[in-house]
Amino acid sequence: MTVARESPEPNRLRKRNFVLNAAEGAIFSSSGAFVNPQTVLPALVARLGGGEIAVGALGVMVYACVFLPQLLSARYVETHAWKKRWALTWGAVHRSLLLVMAGAVFAFGGTSPALALGLFLFLYMLMQSAIGIATPGWFDLFAKVTSPNQRGRLIGIRTSMGGGGALVCGFILTWFLGRFLFPFSFVAAILVAFVLQAVSFTLQVFLVEAEPSVVHTRRPVITFLRELPDILRNNPPFRRFLEASMVLTVATMPIGFFTVHALQSLGATEANVGEFTMMMVAVQMVSAPINGFIADRFGNKSVLVIAAAALLCASLTALVAPTVGWYVLVYLFLGVNVGTETMARYSISIEFGPVKKRSTYIGLMNTVLAPLYLCGMLGGILGARWGLKTVFAIGAAFSIAGILILLFRVEEPVRHGSPH
Repeated sequence: MTVARESPEPNRLRKRNFVLNAAEGAIFSSSGAFVNPQTVLPALVARLGGGEIAVGALGVMVYACVFLPQLLSARYVETHAWKKRWALTWGAVHRSLLLVMAGAVFAFGGTSPALALGLFLFLYMLMQSAIGIATPGWFDLFAKVTSPNQRGRLIGIRTSMGGGGALVCGFILTWFLGRFLFPFSFVAAILVAFVLQAVSFTLQVFLVEAEPSVVHTRRPVITFLRELPDILRNNPPFRRFLEASMVLTVATMPIGFFTVHALQSLGATEANVGEFTMMMVAVQMVSAPINGFIADRFGNKSVLVIAAAALLCASLTALVAPTVGWYVLVYLFLGVNVGTETMARYSISIEFGPVKKRSTYIGLMNTVLAPLYLCGMLGGILGARWGLKTVFAIGAAFSIAGILILLFRVEEPVRHGSPH
């Protein structure tokens, strides 16, 4: 991909990139309704014969496979003056794997569900890993072409517009799940997600990266890794932020089991899964722009507290909800968390360090957090032994602890502007 070196007038260029980023993110987010890891994919795993441990493995892949590759990926990203090529290359790999996944479920879902389950989990692991490799370069590009005081707003607009699209997609998903027999219902959902993500990729191609970034000379892997402890040792505010993030990562343990509990214990149907998804995205439409404004006005720490409180409410509601009707509130609170937490955490992490090391700070943060997402597997084991309500109670306790650390130990960092 050849990057244009001659830029239009700066204000017009910023507006162009803002609009393209908003549209690309909205379409990509809309596709998530069809492959939602909190509702749709746990239901698919259950239909393929997977139990609590398989659902727990899915929860691990949603995050751990995204985060683990990021540190080594960041080592390469920080040596590239132009970030767009990296983001596009690995974005294409991710989308291709989604198409292969649809083929595997179509070929084996009805005749050999155990084989289909194994292939699905393997391909999902590869797909999430491709996202992880792409992320440091993609977010570095996102931050590079967006003014610091507009990032929260842009994230809110992306998420809100994506919520509107996902709400429409949720109706289509509900129709798929109610109209078509298994596995064709899920295959149709995955294929539509692929088409939407292909469109978002096309919009990314038109982003203009006008100027090169300040770069680091590539160092040997050992040298690069030896420098990382110095970041934690010499940057106490970033270290305390990581402590809060680690606790809040364990608090996500219940997320993959919300849908399973509704299906197994409250008599929910696959049509209800579509309703849960629509509730999540409808809430994101409203909460994301509000949280984006709060992030730009008061800082990302405030938004992280809101997201953590929403996850706490989701876990507590799942613990006590007596019927499927009440259970919808779980996804109301979860929508606030999912639509806010990850991007706010990315945005605040790059504010703790210098601009030229943005990708390293993102990669270091996510690699530190990645092993903690194994708590999804632990949740599956605990759920199989003592019931899923035990998992919800543990998640709520960690949410409370994480909120307290955010409030009393984490400082709002000073924002770093453009390096140009």
